[in-house]
Formats: sequence, C-alpha cells, structure tokens
Amino acid sequence: MSERELERRVAMWQNRFLALLHRTPLPTAISRPDGTITIANPAFASVFGLTPARVRGRLLTDLMRPGVRIDYERVLEDLRTRRRTRRTMPVTWPGGAGDATVQVVDDEEGIALFFTLQPHPRPAEDLPRLSDRERAVLRLVAGGATSSEAAAELGLTADGVNYHLTRLTQRLGVPNRLALIARSYALGLLDPATWPPS
Repeated sequence: MSERELERRVAMWQNRFLALLHRTPLPTAISRPDGTITIANPAFASVFGLTPARVRGRLLTDLMRPGVRIDYERVLEDLRTRRRTRRTMPVTWPGGAGDATVQVVDDEEGIALFFTLQPHPRPAEDLPRLSDRERAVLRLVAGGATSSEAAAELGLTADGVNYHLTRLTQRLGVPNRLALIARSYALGLLDPATWPPS
C-alpha cells in the first residue's frame, strides 16, 4: 500500500471518528497497534489536561500505566494474533486512575486499537466547589444551550453566562467550552447517566 493510500485511509478513519465520537462525553481514542494515538476526542484529552491535537502522536503508555501487567500482555497477544477482543483493565496516570477498555479492531483497512477510558470518581474533597449559579450554567450549556439561551433561563445576560464559563474553564484548566463539558463529566461534576445534565 502506498503512503498516499495509507494517508487517505487514515483520514477516512478520522472523519468517521469525528462524526461519531467527537462530542461524546466518554473519553475515547484510536491508536495504531504500537499504541500511537491517531485521534482522540476532547473528553479523552481533557482527562490528561491536554487538547486533542496535543494527544495525537503520543503513546498510550506515555499517558497512563496498566495497573495489572498481565492485562497489558494479553492485549499485546491479541494484537499479535489479530484476535478481535475487548478487554478492560485498570490504569493509572498522574493525578488519576480508572478503567480502560481496549478493543482490537481489524478490518480491510488494517488493525487498530479502539480505546475508551472510564476515570474513577475523585474524592469529593478533591472536586472543585461550584456555586449554584456555576452549576446551573454548566448544566444548561452541557445540555446544548447557547449562552443567550442559558442567560434567558437563568435571568442573566449572555456576558454573565460567558463570565461564569470563562471562570470555570480557568478553574478546571481546560481551553474551551467543549473541553469544560468533557472535563466536568470526567470529574463527576456532571452525571453521564442523566439527561438533561444535572
């Protein structure tokens, strides 16, 4: 396969990923068999305090460590044998821990790893304390409201809503609104099992 054909196929995968998973709150990434991340959604990047562009090209093992070595070795064996499996293993990273689900995906375009991460909830004392107003703004924006819509519902101005969002992005160390929502889900400030967000 030529380099150009390989790039075309990678771009096709990226477009599929972006269309399906980019906005999901579940931290998700796709990597090459060697663990090099080809694409990650904002929720995945925010777990590590990064943007998707800064995660791309890094090794999964540079970001996190498997909790149980045998689980990692089983994933490597699945890759060698091209066995389509789905394995869940505990992982840790600086400042956090969780469960990673690794699925070997093999189709006519080659083999890849589909990786999802479920961070363990942080103890309540580690979570940022949100005011009732901040919580309401976050909940509405995560539910899809624009700044103007949130402002109308809360009796604020759009600038007031944007002020709260800017403060929240600074406090949670994220670059934008989408990463703020993803980080809020990852930290347990928003419940992924409840819609609309609460």
